[in-house]
Amino acid sequence: MSGSNDQTLRAYDENVRAYVEGTAQAVSGPPQQWMDRALDGLSPAARIIELGSAFGRDAAYLASRHFAVECTDAAPGFVAELVARGFQARRFNVLTDAFDGAYDLILANAVLLHFDRAQFARVLEKARAALTPGGRLAFSLKSGEGEGWSSAKLGAPRYFCYWRAEQLAPLLREAGFADWSIVEARMNRAHADWIYVVATAPQPQCP
Repeated sequence: MSGSNDQTLRAYDENVRAYVEGTAQAVSGPPQQWMDRALDGLSPAARIIELGSAFGRDAAYLASRHFAVECTDAAPGFVAELVARGFQARRFNVLTDAFDGAYDLILANAVLLHFDRAQFARVLEKARAALTPGGRLAFSLKSGEGEGWSSAKLGAPRYFCYWRAEQLAPLLREAGFADWSIVEARMNRAHADWIYVVATAPQPQCP
């Protein structure tokens, strides 16, 4: 799938308005419950980065919970949209860019599903290395088999890689995570089956 992510990013960048208009404007239901699990017990001073912030809906929810969020997106059009909406945002592509320091939470809602299986495994390892001890990676995927392209919603092709929940634990373990929760949920969307994951980095061992 060489170049699949570049083409997917181009679809987003050229269709920002279609994405905004076709996406729920508020966080609710299983995604909200997943974000609440990811935030549970975090310090108000926790360092949080969001990958693929889009138009800032999820960042706004975290802000309503009194957490500061570093907004990022790999599509320049979404960075511009975020800034226009009053968010501080920067361009960041987790496949090619380095994390800036250590984070208590890395949030990636409907982002890692655009990576092929090899890219996904590398991003898990990269994210794990960018977490503080006990830090968390929260991400969501579409449930299903195989991979493919879809022009739904944007009218431009986006690459998707589908997963089964049972496939994830071995990859999370291999990436170095100590613990994780994996919750499957049905959403009222065109593709209704989702997987919501919160994975925790290990704590230092007591001597």
